Amino acid sequence: MTRIAVTVEATVASGIRDDETEPLVDPPPAHGKDGWPVGYGRVRDTLGEDGGPLRALVLMPEPAVPRDEVKAWPVAVLHLAAPDGPVDEVLCVAEAAPFTGLLDLADFPRWHAQPEAWAQALARLAPGSACQVEGVGPALEAGALLETARHAYLQLTGCLE
Repeated sequence: MTRIAVTVEATVASGIRDDETEPLVDPPPAHGKDGWPVGYGRVRDTLGEDGGPLRALVLMPEPAVPRDEVKAWPVAVLHLAAPDGPVDEVLCVAEAAPFTGLLDLADFPRWHAQPEAWAQALARLAPGSACQVEGVGPALEAGALLETARHAYLQLTGCLE
């Protein structure tokens, strides 16, 4: 699995939680009683089709402030239909406990991390956006997307031999 760095722009509470995790008695502001925080940001050293770094949603143990960098693992890719055309967002989990068991799509049900839960977090992070979820791809697809975007970045910066 590829380790990435996501520069977080915003964080919201989500309904994504593990069946085995007890609800928190005194949750942090962006962590709901029933779910972990999700951060929205960009993957460092990548170049997406829109000319900017790849977009990412990352499940975190604690809320992040803008410009925080979170080390994460890609677990899936969310395919969105946007007014300007299709958009892919990498779904990630922070490199921290308790997320070690969330590795791919097969783990989503136990974590209540179905595409709709990610889409709800995204809607809260980008109010007014007209994105619709068209599908979700596995960790392998997310890895291929990241590899392509990293190659494009290296080619653009002249670092590719």
